[in-house]
This record gives sequence, structure tokens and C-alpha cells, in this order.
Amino acid sequence: MSYDPDFPHLLNPNQDSQAKSTSEAWLVLSLFGLTTILLIALGSFGSKILNILFPLGSFSVGCFLYFRHPPFYIGFVWWNIFLTPLIRRLADFRMGAFTDSSPILLAPTLVILVCLHTLYVNLPKAKQQNTLPFAIALVSIVYSYFVGLLYPSITFVKATVAFLGWITPVLFGYHLYVNWRRYPEYSQTFKRVFLWGCLIVGLYGIYQYVVAPEWDRLWLVGSGMDSSSGKPEPFGMRVWSTINSPGPFADMITSALLILFSCKSGLVVPAAGAGLLSLLLSSVRTGWLGWAGGLLFFSSSLKPKQLLRLVLTIVALALCIIPLSTMEPFATTISTRFSSLSNLQNDTSAVGRQGIYQYFFENGIFNFIGDGIGVNDTVDAGIMSLVLDLGWIGALPYTGSLLLCGVTLFKNLGKYPNDLFLRTACAVLIKSIAFFLAARVTAGIHGVIIWSFIGIGLAGQQYWNRQHNLELALIYNKQKS
Repeated sequence: MSYDPDFPHLLNPNQDSQAKSTSEAWLVLSLFGLTTILLIALGSFGSKILNILFPLGSFSVGCFLYFRHPPFYIGFVWWNIFLTPLIRRLADFRMGAFTDSSPILLAPTLVILVCLHTLYVNLPKAKQQNTLPFAIALVSIVYSYFVGLLYPSITFVKATVAFLGWITPVLFGYHLYVNWRRYPEYSQTFKRVFLWGCLIVGLYGIYQYVVAPEWDRLWLVGSGMDSSSGKPEPFGMRVWSTINSPGPFADMITSALLILFSCKSGLVVPAAGAGLLSLLLSSVRTGWLGWAGGLLFFSSSLKPKQLLRLVLTIVALALCIIPLSTMEPFATTISTRFSSLSNLQNDTSAVGRQGIYQYFFENGIFNFIGDGIGVNDTVDAGIMSLVLDLGWIGALPYTGSLLLCGVTLFKNLGKYPNDLFLRTACAVLIKSIAFFLAARVTAGIHGVIIWSFIGIGLAGQQYWNRQHNLELALIYNKQKS
């Protein structure tokens, strides 16, 4: 098979790895990690420096990896998302006080903003590359940003930070799709990141529940989340692990638990066990239901051999989790939350959310222009968030972009039965529907999950279509010669 300059990672997969050693990427990542640990160890002085150095360092490392080691850049984005909230809490603890607006939390946003280079290079080719849905979503967000700036009480900084939280998920998904030629590398990176992420984040979640570390207690009280995320004491917290709150944590860990089914590793069962137990301890019913829905979708059209493997994995997982979940100190927390699924009429959070929806349909449904991004701090549903923040003027094109990408992805899924990762990517999106009903899923980690799995899913389809066309061309050339 000859080399095609337009498709280097399919026809000459070793070229990139031969050109650059990954050792320099690991060196840079190691130095960045060791510097972070050292500054936290130095106490208050080091943590104050870390408040500035960590986001700037994350951006610098992101730039380096983006241009020199693209697969490492993808992994760095995810690990930055997974670990940054924990680093912020450790820095606050070492300084001895909760920081209401910590600059450290800007790190994941700054890392993803490196993808603006992808947008700059490729946006003029949007029609040719079939990326118009991404462009339309970006335009809708920009529209709402300017509407928000006109709101009397909104500050430029608050509106801009909220705007970046909306735009970065679309940018990251766009970057993944445009670089579809790297799909084999990127999909492997996704699997490795979420395998290890499920294991490490899941184990920390169990540790958090049992021990209630002081830095997590400080954050729980300082953020005011002790009213909804449990008590600052052992066995009293709703697990949020290394993430910032139980909801985003549940979204991340359910995504990881679904991705595990496309992984082949001896760590799959331990990682799934840690992830599932920590998910149960988070008491996020939306995550439980979303994971069940994603799992049903994933298993619906597997081949017999693949289905057998899935069943064996679930059985092994059940043998690990069921005994633990029926023992104290885990049993009471899990059983109490499970029982509430059949008694939503008397559940405080469910009744509160019903009231929020009722108020929205009575007062906010006719919000055509929108309040603007950054005006509404908390919106407990994706539908309301779209209408209140973007207005119907922005919500319709944004939602249309999501639906167009989703329909394209699911409609063509049957053409690629041998790629389990594509199926798990779609299962993650099915799971996200549940979160769409209970949280603002268009920004932050929720948004990154949705748009990144849309991007990597569409990239996979593009990759396999191109490979099929090249194989047909080779057969035709052989027959002709």
C-alpha cells in the first residue's frame, strides 16, 4: 500500500511516531506535575504562586503538546478537567482559607482555548469539511455573549468567563472532528484516559466518602454546598471525588464506565468496580438512570461474542459491587437513595425541580432574545438553560446543530459494527440525555463530554468512510492493471 500525503495516519501510521519521540512529552508533563506538587507542599506561599502558575503553566503545556504531540494534548485536556478542582482544593487548604473565585479553575478552559488555532485554520473550509453545525453553534454562543454584556448588572469578566465555559466544549469537539485522520490515535487516547480516570477518580471518591479529607471539608463548607452535597464528615458526603460537585462527577464517571466496555485491559474490572461504587455513593440518580440507558443502547446490537464478553464483565462487576453495597457504611446511603426513585412525590430535590420547570413554563418560555450568557448562575435543566441564556433566537440554531450532528452519528452507526468505541461514544451521548433534563449540560464538563463525543464519533465515521473508499480504489486499480 502506497503513501497518501492526504491520509498519513492511515497509510503510514508509523511516520509520526518515528519523527518524534514521546519522551519529551512525558518529560514536560512530569516537570509540570512535580512543580505543582512542590508548590502545594510549600504551603501558603507556594499555593499562592500556584494560583497564577497553574493556569498559565497548563496553557503553556497545552500549546506545546498541541503542536508537537497531538494525542498527548487530547489526554492532557481530559486530565486537566479531571484533576484541576482537586488541585484548587489542595491549594486552598494549604493557604488556610476557601477562595471563592480561584484562578486555578481557569486551567481547563485555557488548555482547550489552544484549539482556537484549529478554528482559525479550518473555519474558511467549513462547507468543504462539513463543519457548519459547529460553526452555527459557535455563532449562537457569540450572539448570547453580546446580549449578556448588555445586561445592566453583569460585569465584563463574569460574562466572559461564562462565555468561555460555553464555547470551549464546541471548540474541542470541532478540533476532534477536523482532525479525523488521527482518529485511531485519538480513540486510543480516549480509552486510556477514561480507563485510568475511572480507576483513579473512582478510588479517590471512595476515599473521600470514608475519610472526608480536610481540603474537601473546607470546600464543602466554603462553597455552601453542604446543604446539597452532604455533611463535612466521614460517611456523610455525597461523593464528588476530584471534580467540583456530585452532578459533574456522575457525568464523568458514567461516561468512563461506558467507555470501559470498549477497552481490553486487566484494569477494566477494578476500574469499573471503583467507578460504579463511587457513582452509587454520589447519590446522583440522573447518573444511575443515564448509565443504565447508555448500557442498554450499547448492548442492543452487539454480536454474540461481544455480548458474551459484556455479560461476563457485568457479572464480575456485580460480584464485586453487590456485597460491598449491602454492607455498612455504604448500604444505608445507597439504599435510601434507591428507595427515593419509587417515591419522587416526597423527594425534596424532585419536587423542587418540578417547581423550577413550572415557573419556567409560566414565565420564561417566551424569552425570544434571551438573558445572555453569564446572567443566570444556576439553571437545573438544559432545556431551560438554552432558552433563558440563548433565547429562542440562539437556542434554535444551537439545538439544531446538536441534533444534526447526533442524527448523522446515530443514523450511520450500523455501518461500523467492528468499532466498539464508536458504539460506546454513542452510548455516552444517550446517557447525556438524562443529564440534559437535570443540569446545564452545554457548558463546563457536561458540555465538553457531549461535544467531544460528538466530535470523536463523527471523526471515526469519516475515518472509516475514507478507508473504505481507499480500499475500493486499490481494488479497482489492481483490476485495471
